[in-house]
This record gives sequence, structure tokens and C-alpha cells, in this order.
Amino acid sequence: MASKVQDRATAGAIDQIAAGFAALSVAGVEPVDAVDAVRCTRELEVLVRLAQAAQIDLVDRVERRGLHRVDGHGTVRVWLRHNARLSDAEARRRAQAARALRDLPAVREGFASGRIGFCHLGAIARAHANERVRAELCELDEHLAVLGERLAYDELDRKLLDWVRLTDEDGTRSADERNHQQRDAKLIQLPDLSWRLTARFGSLQGARLRAVLDAAIDAESALDWEKARAEHGDAATVEDLARTDAHRRADAEAHLHDLAAAGLTAETGTTVTTDLVIDHETFTREATRLAGTDPEPRRDPLDLDLATASGRYRCHTEQGYPVEATAAVAVALLGRIRRVVLGADGVVVDVGRRVRLFTGPAQLAATIAHRHCYWPGCQTPVHHCQTDHLQPWAAGGRTSPDNGAPACGRHNRRKEHGYTVRRDEHGQLHTHRPDGTEIE
Repeated sequence: MASKVQDRATAGAIDQIAAGFAALSVAGVEPVDAVDAVRCTRELEVLVRLAQAAQIDLVDRVERRGLHRVDGHGTVRVWLRHNARLSDAEARRRAQAARALRDLPAVREGFASGRIGFCHLGAIARAHANERVRAELCELDEHLAVLGERLAYDELDRKLLDWVRLTDEDGTRSADERNHQQRDAKLIQLPDLSWRLTARFGSLQGARLRAVLDAAIDAESALDWEKARAEHGDAATVEDLARTDAHRRADAEAHLHDLAAAGLTAETGTTVTTDLVIDHETFTREATRLAGTDPEPRRDPLDLDLATASGRYRCHTEQGYPVEATAAVAVALLGRIRRVVLGADGVVVDVGRRVRLFTGPAQLAATIAHRHCYWPGCQTPVHHCQTDHLQPWAAGGRTSPDNGAPACGRHNRRKEHGYTVRRDEHGQLHTHRPDGTEIE
């Protein structure tokens, strides 16, 4: 297919390249031996680098002439991301590289000839993007070109990072302090019920955490090797390990959280438990399945009477995070997780427990069926609520699950001003004003 580029010289060159790659695709790349495989790899890499050099040169020309603004794009990065269908990160790398090559002619020549790879150029461009060191970096242009051609990527990147830290000590300190002040950690549940852990730390805190995590990973690896050698002897190989590297990393992280929970209990007396709320029908079905019998199909929950709590599907943590039912029931039966089973009216009918971890069963049973304050419209999470008697204790109200519910401090105090709450036969709560009208 002929190029549609208007400039004839450019179009002709593109057609020749396309024809060459088409011929290569037909011929295939079949190395004769290991030495030939290395030759093929290096020659093809040079071709790819030449193509990348042409891409970066195009980005530079578009930005210099302002062609990206014709269609309303504010930056060449946005223009490139849209027209080349790139990720934002890749578009940013190319735009950053184009700007660096304007100031680094020796690096530009090495890149255009295929001697410097795009990843090496990326490391140089990141240093160039730091305005506080840019002028001094440009003075090292010829030296950078030599390093970019001779060094492995990791070594070049490390040298550049160290050089930037030494050249911009104030900026490095400021950046590290900023990173420390912006430290954060999040554990987010995704729609498929999996969890993603992300975090950000300053350099020292991150280094300490990495050292602890590495030690935990090593311990998990030692366990796998111990089991593999017990089964296969000295002939055990990596293929005999029970878990992958990814599994060991994840299990090490989980084990560290278990140790932290035990530490909190020892230091503060605060018991960390995982409480799972599950409706009676689901618990029975999954327990039947685990016993080896397929249960009857459950009716579509969308057909249930949404005006009542009857038959409502529930399988989540106390905080409201959903959990896959089979896994939840399995660990509950083993005693590793505390289960709280709800009857058809949404009231607790069974609280499984491990004696070592379980305190305050009456309070737990009264609140765990809820995800937030019972007051209409209030979204205060249940773990920030107080346990409230629906019928006040002074008026004869019992301390039992069916007479308790979570209320935030503000709404708990409303009970002292004539407001009343009752639970109907379906387990639904109704809040009434002092004049008897219900808050919808």
C-alpha cells in the first residue's frame, strides 16, 4: 500500500521501508545458531531505533511549527497521544525526548544513527527535563553520547540519577520532603472483587519498608524450597516450587499485615478481626456446596421484594466490602474468619467466633448487619458509630441484636429530643419525628 504522505521524498522512503518490512515478514527471522541470533537481534534493534528516531524527529517538527494546535490540542503530547493512539506515558516520553534532542546535538546524532537506544535517550531526557540541571547537562552533551552508546541502560540511568542528586542537592532534598509529606497508602477493591495495593513514601521510609518486605519474601521463598526439597530432595528445581514469585510477594505482604495485627493486639489490646456478614440462605447454600452437594439454583435476587429485607443477598465485610461467597464460608467454617449470619429479617441469628479474638458479642451482633448509621440519609460508616438501643434501656429496652443498631453520635443524641426508632417484622428500621411522622 503506497504512502499517502504528500512530500514525495518522504513518501518514497516510507514505501521502501514498508516494502522491506513486508519482505522480512514473508522471509521470517530464523537464526542459524546462537551467534546468528545475536546478530539478528542487534541488526533489527538498529532498524527499530532508526524508526524511533524518525518518530521523535516528526514530534519535534510538529511542535516547532505549532501544527498540533490546528485541531485545538494544547500540547504536542496530547496531539501525539490522540493521533498515534498512544498511552499518556508513551506520548510524554516522546515529547520529552524531542525537547532534549534540540539541546543535545551529539546525543541526537547517536540516536539518529541507531547507536543510542530509545530507553537510553529516555533516561537522558528525564534528566534534561529538570530545569535546575539542564544547562550543566547540555555542557556534557558529547560525554552523554558516549555513555549512551556504551553503557547498559541500568548503569546509565543510575549514573544520571546520582549526577542529578549531586548537581541539584536542594532540589533533591525538596523533592524527598515533598514525597514524605505526600506519603499515602491505599487498598482499593476493584469491580471483580480483587484488591489493589498502592503506596507512596519518601526515600528513607520507602527503603525501610522495602527491606522488611524483601526479608518477608525471602522467608516465603525459603518455605517453598524447604517443601520442594522435602519432596524431591537435592534434585528440586524452581519448577518444583509451589508458588510463583508474584504469589510469594503477595503472601509476604499479607503475612506482614497479620504480624501487624498481632502486634496491635499485644501493644494496645486492640483486636483486629475480619467480620463477614452473610445472609442465612447464602451461608446454607455454600456450606452445602462445600460438603459435596450441589444446592438448588437460587432465584434471581432482582426478583426479590426490595421493600423488605427478606431474602436479601449479603456477603461482605463489616465495612461493606463484598467477598465471594464460597471463599467466605470456607474460611468461616475453618474458624479463621468470624462469620455473622443474618436471618430473613436481617437480624443476626448466628455469630461464629474464636474465643481468643471475640469480645463484645452483643455490640457486634447489633451493628454488623449495617454498613452505616441507621438514620435516614446518614452515610457515617458503621465503625464510626455508637451502638444504640432502639427502645431506650431506661424504658425497658433489652440489650439484644433486635433492639440495637449503629448510630453516629449526632443522631444518637436526637433520641433525647423526642425522636423514636422501631424495627418492623421485616427487619427494616423506621425513624419517627416527635410529632409521629416518619422520616422517609
